[in-house]
Amino acid sequence: MAVFFCAGCHQGPKRGGPSPVDTWAYTPQSLHVHPLSRFKVKLGEENPEEIIVHIAFKDGDAFQCRAIGMLVLTLSGVNIKNTVKSIDLANPKTNQERFDGLTRTYLIHFNEVPTDLSRVRVFAAFTPSSGNKLRDTGVIEK
Repeated sequence: MAVFFCAGCHQGPKRGGPSPVDTWAYTPQSLHVHPLSRFKVKLGEENPEEIIVHIAFKDGDAFQCRAIGMLVLTLSGVNIKNTVKSIDLANPKTNQERFDGLTRTYLIHFNEVPTDLSRVRVFAAFTPSSGNKLRDTGVIEK
């Protein structure tokens, strides 16, 4: 009986981010600028406070998955200079911090947003350890 009750004390899986594996079964086959990407505007204001980009990776079975490698995002548009962010998803801590378990996407925040910006193009490139680059583009509008 004691074993039965102690099983409820288990704290769940260790949360340390994904670990590199040698198998190819569930590695990303594609990446997408997810439709949840958006301008974040403070309540009662018109000007954007930040841009939040959601990146989704899909495996060979079209299921959203995690990824290990280098993710580079570039924002471009009218009144915005090319803004680039590189995220090292091979770092387990960074990978864990950027991954949103609810949406199963990686979140990247851009805080420097011109006040008159209403549309931005997102270029995403991902290089896994295998070296096969994945790319996608998307447009975010206010």
